[in-house]
Amino acid sequence: MKSNQKKVYVSLLLVLLFGCLWMTYNIHYLKIKQLDPSYLLISDVSASVEGYLSIKNLLITYIIPLLLFYRFFIEDEHPHIIVRLQSRIDMYRRRTIQVFISSFIFAFIILLINFAAVFIFDRFHFISSKYWNLSLLNLALLTCIYFSIGLLYYFIFDYSNSIIATAATFCICFLLYVMKSQLNIDWGPASSANVIDPLLSSGITGYYSLIMIGKELFLSLVMVLLGLFAIEKKDFIFGVSDD
Repeated sequence: MKSNQKKVYVSLLLVLLFGCLWMTYNIHYLKIKQLDPSYLLISDVSASVEGYLSIKNLLITYIIPLLLFYRFFIEDEHPHIIVRLQSRIDMYRRRTIQVFISSFIFAFIILLINFAAVFIFDRFHFISSKYWNLSLLNLALLTCIYFSIGLLYYFIFDYSNSIIATAATFCICFLLYVMKSQLNIDWGPASSANVIDPLLSSGITGYYSLIMIGKELFLSLVMVLLGLFAIEKKDFIFGVSDD
């Protein structure tokens, strides 16, 4: 079983990492805010085109850390763990819950850093825009997206190995980003990765954002069913002891 202490250390390391990334991406805007207190910092730091919460970062840059994060939070398929479980379904249910929790923690850390920083540096607009509502909505969507990505990773992993699964998952996420950024296809997960920006600019309505959540939940359900099929077909190879 993964050490709880190790999970805490990894989570704190992620907080530090994303804190540094937020400052790196937004240092220019912070300088403008210092010179002009009325500057709408909240809009630029929440933008989805470039920067900390950009779709590019959420679907490409942060994917490798996400997949590494799973390695610390999700139990490996050691024989002594598998033999204690009643069935493949039991094992799959256990792993799926761990993927969901890990996805939530990862998305929560990303958005927590942004939430706290906006509150500190642009408190007036933070309160007037009800930023906490927007952040909670984005947390729900980003958790669903990362949950689907995690299930996709393990779906591929069940038919191959961790290297192939990582490379394939990254390529698929890159393709989703290209579909949104270059082809302007709005129905993919990339459109739901950052809804804070369009909600602030009235690019979408709250009602439409609820539809987006339903869409991502449906995609998660599809990935759960695909993973269930994969685990039923998976061959488990246990090493033979020399004793």
